[in-house]
Order: sequence, then C-alpha cells, then structure tokens
Amino acid sequence: MPQLVPLLPEMSTAARALVRFGFAAGDGLRKLAGTPSSTLPRSRRIDAARAIEMAPTVRRDGLSGGLLAYDGQLIDDARLVTAVARTAAQHGARILTRVGASNATGTSVTLTDQRSGESFDVSARAVINASGVWAGEVDTSIRLRPSRGTHLVFDAAAFGNPVAALTIPIPGEINRFVFAMPEQLGRVYLGLTDEDAPGPIPDVPQPTSDEISFLLDTVNTALDVALGPADVIGAYAGLRPLIDTAGTGQAEVSAPPTCRVNTPSSSRRRA
Repeated sequence: MPQLVPLLPEMSTAARALVRFGFAAGDGLRKLAGTPSSTLPRSRRIDAARAIEMAPTVRRDGLSGGLLAYDGQLIDDARLVTAVARTAAQHGARILTRVGASNATGTSVTLTDQRSGESFDVSARAVINASGVWAGEVDTSIRLRPSRGTHLVFDAAAFGNPVAALTIPIPGEINRFVFAMPEQLGRVYLGLTDEDAPGPIPDVPQPTSDEISFLLDTVNTALDVALGPADVIGAYAGLRPLIDTAGTGQAEVSAPPTCRVNTPSSSRRRA
C-alpha cells in the first residue's frame, strides 16, 4: 500500500526531514529482510501532479509534492491469527480454544475448559502472557495503561477513490500522523487516535465524539474538501496494552513485549 505524505506549507523543514529519515530507515529494513523492490518499492519524492493523482482530494493550495513510501497491507487480521495458529500446529504446537488461563507463573499455568469446567495444570520452560489489555488479569504484577485508538469509516468516493494512504501530520506534533487508508469494498479508514482509557476494560470499546472531531479536524487540514460527521458511515475503537510508566505522555509509552496466553477477544478488539 502506498503511503503519501503531502508536502504542504504547514509542514516544517524539520518535520519533512524526519519523515524522509523514517522512510529511508524503512528502505534499509526492507533490504535487510531481503524483500525485493518489486514487492515493496523504495521511498521517493513525487511531484504535486502525481500526489493529486494518487489522492484526488488532497489540498492543492501550496502543495509542492509528496513523500511516498510503501508498506504491506493486511487484508484480514482474523485469518492471519488462524494462519499463525495453523503454522504453529504444523511445528508441533497444540492449539486449545475455549480454554481459560489462571494462576499463571513463569513456568506453570492452570487451564480451564470453558465448556466442561474441567481444570488442569500445565508446566513449561516458559509461560508467555499474550492477553493484551487483559494481561494484568492473568498476572497482577503487570500494570497497564490502556490507550484507545479510534478509526472512522468513509465511502472511498468522499476521498476521490484514492490509491494511496494519505498520511497527515497532526498540527503541533512532530512525529504523529493520522492516516486515510483505502481498503476493500470501496471504503477508506481514517485513524488513529491515542487516548488514555482508564477504568474497567470493555469488551467492545466505543469511539468518543471528541475523537471523531479530532480525526475530522486533522484530515481536513490536508484536503480540498471539508469532511463532516455526515460523511462518516461507521466508527470503531480498540485498546492498546501499554505499560504504565508514571509521568510519561500517552504517545511516548511503549507497548509491552508480545505474549502468548490469549483471551478470546484479544485478537479482535484492538486498534
């Protein structure tokens, strides 16, 4: 999927340099991974005409071109989870569904069949907790600071049926962006917010009106058309499992290591 950063007057020289550095680092990682440029082309600068061709509703006033990079696009995350489980099974893993985990330590865990109620203990060289924002319920020593991320859904026609993900700097920020990403079935997904979400963890997080306004206000800084709430045909939110680091801003908090004790919802409810 092409990612296009429009070069508009509001984007400072430092911000442009930071994006170019990030894209160049991505090119380096692609080369290290041995991915051919025919699969992921190298990043480059394009002129204004090409930027408009790829994102027809981008703002023309002051547009001097764009920075373009390419990334992989995940089409179906649920099928990816299934594929990973099947691959693990091929390598000898035993996959158990509808099983709850409790009393977890670094080398043991109690598993409970959610249908029969039968429980049994399992020992291992290592137990990995991959339950996302529920990780603290599996291991009470983990202190998390969930962050809510919201996406809005649009008909692609509202963005002129783009072929690139429009990547828009957030005003006043140096390294944060929102993305208008073309998806299947004639849709564009706009995101992402980063809001502190304290309190009980909902199974289905809900977008807030402030987040919807933030996303619309930000994307409109780079568009020749003004999108409003009436253009939004859907919205959804997810929660990121961030480590609670006192005194650290939400955007600077790092995600915890990947883990491997899953809850049924952790593979579905996320940003």
